[in-house]
Amino acid sequence: MSITNNQSNILNQNIGIAGCGEMGYPMLKMLLQNNINATGHDIKASENFKDFGEKYIPSKSDFFLKNSVVLSIVRDTKETEDLLIKNNALLSKKHVTILICSTLPITYIKKLKKNLPEHFRLIDTPMSGSTIRAQEGTLTFMVGGKNDEVQYVMPLLNILGDNILHIGDFGKGMSIKLLNNFIAASSVLATRNVLAQINDFGLTKKQLLDVVKCSTGDNWFAQNYDNLNWSKENFEKKNTMGILEKDLLSYIESKSKKNTNSSIDDYENSIVNGIKNIPKVI
Repeated sequence: MSITNNQSNILNQNIGIAGCGEMGYPMLKMLLQNNINATGHDIKASENFKDFGEKYIPSKSDFFLKNSVVLSIVRDTKETEDLLIKNNALLSKKHVTILICSTLPITYIKKLKKNLPEHFRLIDTPMSGSTIRAQEGTLTFMVGGKNDEVQYVMPLLNILGDNILHIGDFGKGMSIKLLNNFIAASSVLATRNVLAQINDFGLTKKQLLDVVKCSTGDNWFAQNYDNLNWSKENFEKKNTMGILEKDLLSYIESKSKKNTNSSIDDYENSIVNGIKNIPKVI
């Protein structure tokens, strides 16, 4: 979609955060702190967002009628479908830019692009980083889209993150995010597995993590274990471990079905089952 003169600076547009959860909430705060014309919307009750005052819009229709740029940060394909497809207010708009920040299957976002009007600008911008990095505005975004589209959204992403990586055309950002998340989930499971065994080895958590952080077992989860508010979670569908499972299944769904390797397939499924049965830690 071509960019008209009055759309040339994305920061002059009304920008909406759809999905004000653990990531969307601090992202909306960051935009407001930078004096951006931003509002939020979520399926949860308005009382959860009193801090935002009139910057929170409980009505989905009003939210989409107001905003010409929307960051979709909802949980999964069902919530994305409810947000973007089952939405007459959105579909009636002449111009809108939608950034898909959720982690979703490639098969789904390609279908989504076909089902939305051709004049909509749809860019995949999945993000990586904890709630703390969202609060700091230091997220990593993996972007898939045409060069002019990416340049248009870059000023917005630069407020929210400090690593903005244009991977390639539409879908490429999501592709690399799924691969990254498989690695991340594997390291979460591996780290929690050994942490659950430290007493049997006569060791402490500190002893193990101190060594891991400066040795070959180093990984992001271990480095941030004591700062992450979900590092000790047990599996539940609606918590972060549940999101990891969802992301793993999105990766498996998106994989090519050519030249499959049954041993690797079994390994990948074992990671999913491992996250669902992640060892408990104190």
